[in-house]
Amino acid sequence: MHGSARRRATALALAALALAIGTAGCSSAGPAASAGSASPAATASGALPTEAPTPTAWPGNVPDAVIALGKLDEQMAKAAKAMDDAVSAEDFAALSAASQGLVNLVDGYSESLQTIQGYAGTRQLGDTFAEALGKIRTGAQAIVDGIEKGEATAIDAGVTDLGAGIAQYGLARKALGPFLEQAISMKKKYVK
Repeated sequence: MHGSARRRATALALAALALAIGTAGCSSAGPAASAGSASPAATASGALPTEAPTPTAWPGNVPDAVIALGKLDEQMAKAAKAMDDAVSAEDFAALSAASQGLVNLVDGYSESLQTIQGYAGTRQLGDTFAEALGKIRTGAQAIVDGIEKGEATAIDAGVTDLGAGIAQYGLARKALGPFLEQAISMKKKYVK
């Protein structure tokens, strides 16, 4: 594959990442803002409850791990910009460094994901994120390896995996909202 075709494919994957982050909706500010504005629902008798029901508290660091995922978008956006800048400059060394940064970013969330997957109430969310981030990591690592070895097919495979991971990441972000609201609520309640 020629360099220009490779750059276009990489640029498409990066555009998909930006779109996934922008349209997924679960930024660290989104659910928190809407959580406080919800009005209480009437009970079966028609009266408003005196206190909103509270979910069962999650064990250990699960709320912190969920909140950490809520902050991931900012870092993903920075990683996407670094990759986009490298592609625009046709700087493969910078693209390799940016891709390695994305690998490191995903690796930095492994403990939070394990915590989320370790609790039955958040396991499915953790599994969804783990699958998406795993594909993103695989794609980014393939780009690094492909650049290092000068193998266009490895870079192409990396872009494909990165794109698949980005699509799953967008779906995972949509599922995060209610969990993030609960985690923030628990932190406010128990930190008082």
